[in-house]
Amino acid sequence: MKSGTTIALYLNNLDEEYQRAVFHAVRKETERLGIKLICVQGENLLNEGRGALHEFPSRRFLRLDGVLLLTSVLVDCTEGEKLAELRERFSDIPAVSIGNRLTGLTSIVIRTRRSMEALMEHLIEAHGYRKFLYIGGPAEHRDNTVREHVFRSAIREKKQKYPEIEAVEANGDFVEYSGSEIVRNFILENPDRRLDAIVAANDNMAIGALKELRLHPGTRWHKCAVTGFDDVPQARLEKPALTTVRQPLRELGPVAMKAMFGAIHGENESVIHADSKIIIRSSCGCDFEPSRETATTTLEQSLDEAEYRNILSERYLRESGSLGQTLAMIGSTEELCAHLGPYLQSLNVASFRLFLFPERSVHIPDEACLLYEKIGNGERMFAAGEEQVALSELIETLFTDDRSAIRLLHLSSGEFQLGLLLWEAEEFADPFICSSAIFIGNTLHRLELLKREKERMRHLEHEVALRTADLIKTNTRLAEEANRRIKVEAEVLKISEMERLRFSLDLHDDICQRLAGISMYCKAMPSVPAEVAEMVNETLTLTRRYAHDSFPVELEDLGLDNALRGLCDSIEKAGDMGCLYNWNAEERSPLSREGNINVYRIVQEALQNSIKHSSAKWAEVTVTREPGKLTVRIKDDGIGNPLIATAISDRLEGSAVAEQNAQAKPLTGRQLRRKNGLGLTSMRYRAHQLNAAFSIESSPDTGTEVTVTIPVKEAVAAPLMGSGI
Repeated sequence: MKSGTTIALYLNNLDEEYQRAVFHAVRKETERLGIKLICVQGENLLNEGRGALHEFPSRRFLRLDGVLLLTSVLVDCTEGEKLAELRERFSDIPAVSIGNRLTGLTSIVIRTRRSMEALMEHLIEAHGYRKFLYIGGPAEHRDNTVREHVFRSAIREKKQKYPEIEAVEANGDFVEYSGSEIVRNFILENPDRRLDAIVAANDNMAIGALKELRLHPGTRWHKCAVTGFDDVPQARLEKPALTTVRQPLRELGPVAMKAMFGAIHGENESVIHADSKIIIRSSCGCDFEPSRETATTTLEQSLDEAEYRNILSERYLRESGSLGQTLAMIGSTEELCAHLGPYLQSLNVASFRLFLFPERSVHIPDEACLLYEKIGNGERMFAAGEEQVALSELIETLFTDDRSAIRLLHLSSGEFQLGLLLWEAEEFADPFICSSAIFIGNTLHRLELLKREKERMRHLEHEVALRTADLIKTNTRLAEEANRRIKVEAEVLKISEMERLRFSLDLHDDICQRLAGISMYCKAMPSVPAEVAEMVNETLTLTRRYAHDSFPVELEDLGLDNALRGLCDSIEKAGDMGCLYNWNAEERSPLSREGNINVYRIVQEALQNSIKHSSAKWAEVTVTREPGKLTVRIKDDGIGNPLIATAISDRLEGSAVAEQNAQAKPLTGRQLRRKNGLGLTSMRYRAHQLNAAFSIESSPDTGTEVTVTIPVKEAVAAPLMGSGI
């Protein structure tokens, strides 16, 4: 394989021991051969509906000479549509499958059946265990189905020889917590049940089971044997050291690269087998001496290595936790980049690049924006969108030498793709960077939402400003129209009053004088019947009254109080109805001349309505002065009409009267005229001129009450001369 060749190793995530072990083996061999390696994480076929990641998007922009597919974690089945789909996706490039057999591709398959059978033989025959708990992985996962089948077969076979053998099975998901949880639940549900051995389908779940057994206070649980599968580096450092089945992970590198060499040159070999073997340590109950496992690694060296890794792990974990807490409080991508440098330095990361996609999408775009770059001790930060690169040309520029191994991780939030992380670092730092990628992705998603919210707020503020400007213009036009209408109404009322004055003068100076002359002539002529003279006198009296009502001259001479009092007295003297009058205000009206006329006309119209329409026996007029307002109230005891009632907030629009009760009968023509009659409309217009609140309450039982509340400015007292104020 020529120098400068670039291959990709596709797996799920480097935060898991088995996948890191495979990556370590492949990386070690590519470094030896001078081949460029890129480890692509986060793309798999485990879950349908994961958006773009379900479709292996990096295939669009990676320029590769071949790919290694860790199918034992990329898919969760032994054969079928998913494997066929995966094979189809990489049919145009030399590809090697590690873990699962893919028809048409060179496949590296690790044989584990014999080792698993040997493990069960050791537990049952060498130790005499009879009560088992099997902790498997996902039910349909290929690795689990093989190991589960061997376990069941061994139990069935040995049960013929040892009838007392019992087995319980439970499925987890290949992670440490899963093993711990299954054991915890088993102990809680079976506190008195005997358990000799726990057989786990991988080392992670076995380590979780060991930790749970150590935590349980019952000493008999501490004696329970535990075995695993894979032989990850942590297995031999556990206490007790874990008995397991070793997959030839260390040998996978040379085997995989040999298969890749053949695939690149068209020499496909259908299946390459690698054998596993049983590793006996102390967790199964055996006496384990490290020197038996390897002649070059002493117990002291193992303990030193474990202590060093533990110290390093705690420090990296603290740094990652601190980064997560810090990123939760930042408000910009600039702050994000500023905190990445110290964190990456603490993890001794050789190179690190953070790319953002121009916009959030379910698909990977053709270009990305470089937001942050660290190479060695130097770092650069870019404004969003400043440094944009084509993804298809990206990878070639990132390798520092022919022995580089770059890790690529997709940053996503739900189904949306946010960007890419690419880095080079010591392998021990990989799981911590993968964990930090979650913080970085969530932070970028939060900042994107914050940016969108700010843009939305700016848009809303702009819209509000435009709407406010429109409302101001509309209100200005309405105010102008209202002022014009008030002026028109005032002019109409002024003309009406002038006409009333002219009519009153004509009645008084012309008709009344003529009637007076006729009356005197009738009295002087004995031949004129007395009835005619009496009729003339009554006509003269009524005409004088009409002249007075048309324009009360005492309103200007004596003021509003006396004019209203005179109005009430004249009604009472005429015998139409009793009329009480109360003036609870200062001696002089606070209203203008036009205001006094409008109040007088409203009271006059209300009393005339009481006489004509409600058959009232009495009425009461009350004028009350309160801070900031003058209230005029006219109430009678007649037969009211709900149809003329108005809401108290009615600001006197001509059509603003209460809606007819839905239960009422249809209005007659006369009722309609009463509801919107000329007198009521005139009262509303006059109240409008006073800027007053106008209301009518009317019912058959309580009569009618008209209320006019007129705003009045309070008089400001003049400062005393020489007061120094």
